[in-house]
Amino acid sequence: MTRFLLTFDIEDFINPNAIQALYIVLEMLNKYGLKALFFVTGHMAEKLSNFPEILDLLNDHEIGFHSSGHSVRPIILEYADVESYRHAYLISTERETSHINPLTGEVEGEGGIYFLQDLFRPKKIETYRAPGMSWSPPHLEALVDLGIRFDFSSNITTSEPVHYKRVTFYPYTFTQKWEGSLSDYKCLFSAILKRKVAVLDLHPTLYVNQNMWDAIYYKGNPSTLLRVHERSPNETKSLFTRFEALLKQINLLRHIGLIDVNPNLSAVFKDLITSENSVQRCYERSIEWSRKYFSFSPRFIRAHFFEFFEVVPCQRTVERS
Repeated sequence: MTRFLLTFDIEDFINPNAIQALYIVLEMLNKYGLKALFFVTGHMAEKLSNFPEILDLLNDHEIGFHSSGHSVRPIILEYADVESYRHAYLISTERETSHINPLTGEVEGEGGIYFLQDLFRPKKIETYRAPGMSWSPPHLEALVDLGIRFDFSSNITTSEPVHYKRVTFYPYTFTQKWEGSLSDYKCLFSAILKRKVAVLDLHPTLYVNQNMWDAIYYKGNPSTLLRVHERSPNETKSLFTRFEALLKQINLLRHIGLIDVNPNLSAVFKDLITSENSVQRCYERSIEWSRKYFSFSPRFIRAHFFEFFEVVPCQRTVERS
């Protein structure tokens, strides 16, 4: 039986309709008795503190961390791109435990994962997904020392969770969008048939907005927090109808015993076996988001990957630009 994990990235703190989209998602999950894993940023945690009804609904689910600032510059790979692994760890610890000014990117007092932990106490915050799946080993190790045990960012595994050092790496998501198309359903059933654990990753804000909220950060921090264009009411209604159809399908597959929809992550998994090629692939996938949307190419992150995974690269393998 395939374990099926419904996960959502809760990160749009700028557009008010994203809160309403989250509420609709939570109500639908409750309607069908489905549990999910919600990755929440520090900025969204601060915003959600003003919505007790949504917090009550979220408490029925697993809560994960999605970084303090997500797309605020410097993004994770930018501030962790220093030669010293230890220095990258210390910078990461400071920024992920702080409130990050969304316009300047500066640290402004305590926040981040600390705020999320306090908001959902006594629930433990043990899962993490990097923005854009763009993760850095010393950054992850800093989060592990802050209580993180499970990572959902790496493509080091695609079928089943693997354990390495103090982290359990969950399989890479099989899709990050859902529009209810034939290709979406083909992707869904392929993942269920081929994977031991299938992870679906969705963004509620895209059901009500035409574009991702963080586009305003791609060329640097903006002077003001601009909203994106909303979808039409008919388009939003159609997308939520298709999302509900997905939940009905998942519920059916659960009832016939084909999948187990269970966000409980506490289990024993096999140890990770690495190679130079697998570490290189993992590194290359990790920097795709920062290169594509932020035009950033790191200098030292690759060396951090090989240090973390304790693999010595051959001299012929060079940093790709």
